[in-house]
Amino acid sequence: MSRYSEIKKATAEVVNLRVVKKSNTVRAHAAIRDVIVASPNLLYQQIAGLLGCSRWLVYRVAAEFGVRQARGAGSPSRQPETKRSAND
Repeated sequence: MSRYSEIKKATAEVVNLRVVKKSNTVRAHAAIRDVIVASPNLLYQQIAGLLGCSRWLVYRVAAEFGVRQARGAGSPSRQPETKRSAND
């Protein structure tokens, strides 16, 4: 079972003996958002590997919450810390 499936299962709600899927999907997406925000140096592919979901899902969640990362190798988030502090 992937980490994403575990997150969805852990956040499921039981209402009148039914599992409410929408609410646990929203919570799982919020958990992915938290990982994106907490680790800005990780690529979406790396985050997807950690959570056991697709890179596309990570991208969609980032766009949904407006927490997309900078693109390209020249972006400040992709440069080493020493180079970033020299540019400041």
